[in-house]
Amino acid sequence: MFGPLEIETDRDSVAMGDDAVSHARQISVRPGIHLAELVEQASPEIREHGWSWVARVDGEAVAVWSIDHGARLLRPDRRITRRRAPKRVHFDYYVQIDPEWLHQRLSEGAAPNRLALEAEFAPIAQERWEIEQRRREREIHERLFSAECVDLLRGWGAVVNLHNDRLIRFELGGARWSASRADTMVLLGRGGGPNASIRPASFAECWLAAAVGADYRVARGAARMPEFDRLSLPELEPMASWPPGTKRWATIGALTVQLSGEDAVSAFELAHGRSLTEIADLIESGLSPA
Repeated sequence: MFGPLEIETDRDSVAMGDDAVSHARQISVRPGIHLAELVEQASPEIREHGWSWVARVDGEAVAVWSIDHGARLLRPDRRITRRRAPKRVHFDYYVQIDPEWLHQRLSEGAAPNRLALEAEFAPIAQERWEIEQRRREREIHERLFSAECVDLLRGWGAVVNLHNDRLIRFELGGARWSASRADTMVLLGRGGGPNASIRPASFAECWLAAAVGADYRVARGAARMPEFDRLSLPELEPMASWPPGTKRWATIGALTVQLSGEDAVSAFELAHGRSLTEIADLIESGLSPA
């Protein structure tokens, strides 16, 4: 006699470009289903492990939903009747905050404020990330960069405090350097964001040797770069500046690079077409004995 209940659903966008189309839709549910079932049926189509969502029913936060744990209610479960049917379910994206931790904090009475909870969870996430990186270093024999590259960096005074199959992290002359694999690219940099993004990894370690070697030369009182010939370089195309005022360039093909700043380009020019041994010889040319 009576048909199903029609309820509007929507979700936050998760990245640039994800908001190109609307995520709003309408679902049909049978009268009498429970609130937890409604949240499951309305849940986002994105199925990424470790992602957390807070389900709001007519504006009220009622559950934490994730592909890992399903709907974890923040309110007592109840039946959805025609008389008490909600009009709208919206899913707020809570990034990679651990869904179990998020459910616990909201159950304890924390306000559903994503930015505040993200800041609170950040040190926990960092500690977990560090533990995972150490596990990979201990249990996986592969390394991101070759022993030849690491020995070269150490010879210039680098103190390597982590090196696994995805990441190397070291300090040299008070500066913190890192290189990490992201899909097929290797992100490399000193201090904050990456100064270079490079594929393949075999050239990424050559670029790193040239970039670190330039700092080593400065510390030894020499010019940042030695005299060298540029060997058949691929053409670098300018990119939009980021951060504002920082010039960037890129090339694509078998060798793919994105470079930020003039120093990154100089390291690219020195490293291209050369082995680690050849790069080291150039970097150390003209330096007085340590």
